[in-house]
Amino acid sequence: MKPKYLISLAFAMLSLVPAFALAQSASPQSPDQAAAQPGSQSPGQAQPPAQQQTTPAMQLATWYRRAAEAYAAEDHPAWVTALENLHRLRPFNYDFMRQLVMGYALTGKTPQAFNMMLRMQQQGLAADWDQVEEVESLRKYPLYPHLRDLMKSAAEPAGQATEVFTIDAEYPMPEALAHDADTGRIFVGTVRDGLILVRGRDDAEFSVFADSENVPGLMAVFDLLADEARGHLWVATGSTGQYRGARASDFGRTALIKLDLETGEKLGEYRVLPDGQQHMLGAMAQAADGTVYAADGSAPLIYRLRPEDERPQPFLGTPVFTGLRGIALSEDEKRLYVADYDLGLFFFNLDEGRQGFALGIPETLNLGGIDGLYQWDGHLVIIQNGVTPQRVLRLKLDDSGTRVASLATMAKALPAFDNPTFGTVAGDDLLFLGASHWHYVGPDGRVANPPLPDVPVLRSSIKDAKNVIVGEEMLEKLKRQGGPVIPRR
Repeated sequence: MKPKYLISLAFAMLSLVPAFALAQSASPQSPDQAAAQPGSQSPGQAQPPAQQQTTPAMQLATWYRRAAEAYAAEDHPAWVTALENLHRLRPFNYDFMRQLVMGYALTGKTPQAFNMMLRMQQQGLAADWDQVEEVESLRKYPLYPHLRDLMKSAAEPAGQATEVFTIDAEYPMPEALAHDADTGRIFVGTVRDGLILVRGRDDAEFSVFADSENVPGLMAVFDLLADEARGHLWVATGSTGQYRGARASDFGRTALIKLDLETGEKLGEYRVLPDGQQHMLGAMAQAADGTVYAADGSAPLIYRLRPEDERPQPFLGTPVFTGLRGIALSEDEKRLYVADYDLGLFFFNLDEGRQGFALGIPETLNLGGIDGLYQWDGHLVIIQNGVTPQRVLRLKLDDSGTRVASLATMAKALPAFDNPTFGTVAGDDLLFLGASHWHYVGPDGRVANPPLPDVPVLRSSIKDAKNVIVGEEMLEKLKRQGGPVIPRR
């Protein structure tokens, strides 16, 4: 159970610490424990009906509905109760946290409102509270302008990323990047047309490396992985509504395709066995022996394809997962790290019965909305587009590889950011897509508001990233002033 903070002079002075300041890491939990961990609930708070018999997904749907109904009826207490339960189920969700501040303010729960504002500020989240009329009742307290200014400053750009080149809008929905360290070539995979593009160090533009005409079975491309040692380019591909060539007969079809890294010739196709359910292989990681792991973006599964296998086999999974994104292998290949878009980071011990646990993190770290996940020299690198501000972080792991020991901001709230998604490690740098087309298109892939923007490919140094404490100067000033106080009621 996370400690509850008290809004008081002592609270303001001792707990108003810089965002990203690391508290003691929590002990790892299993995915099921992590998903079931309660948030800061009040005694007697209403619980979902028949909670023991329902799944988290069913509870989520129930409380979504209740929140919508209560908001429409302007029943603020019921809205807060629903939001508290949604936050319990999705503790990293930015919108639930922001709306709880609003709900607490509307229901006169001032300490709870400031507590949630503080939690958001400590996690480096941004909001412009002066534009939110629901928090009007908070503005008379001295603490309000301090938290307001800190959270507003959190939206300011920080870190560094330079543009390497742009992907023209004529190639819609780029989703995957791979880097050939031997030649310096960069590969891009697209969802809309199922193309694999390539660009050399000295090339002025992209050329088509592979498409469905010369690579049968190639559909929407969701990840690419360059295996320089064996001369292979791995492709995670499948059919989706946004893919221009989608057919009803391809529902649920997904595969790993192996191409020659030099020529693009198809060397093999390894399909997931159809089971009548939707599957979509996405992020990949590769072991030294050539084994490929791939996350299923449509089902809570990690697949494994060993060199001797004819098909990817289900290897890891738990029904708790809601949306698998990036995966990464530890350097010693003993742990597989997994990013769930709603629930954060987990790891599986590959040599100890494949047990899974939530990564130990400080309370000041929000792990919501992770797409890209990468391993670099004992660190994890994450790309977060589901929080405000959008950001790229470097997480240093402790010696056990099970907890976050420290973190640094590589890039945050940059002007080029428009839902950054995935990338690839190139030496000591991260190359990544600084923008996405997903929010510009409909379920059928057609552009809702043309024209599509170009997508920048950005480079950010992993090695040179520095620890950034959001609002450090303002917090020091706050301490010198003696700290804000909320009057007792």
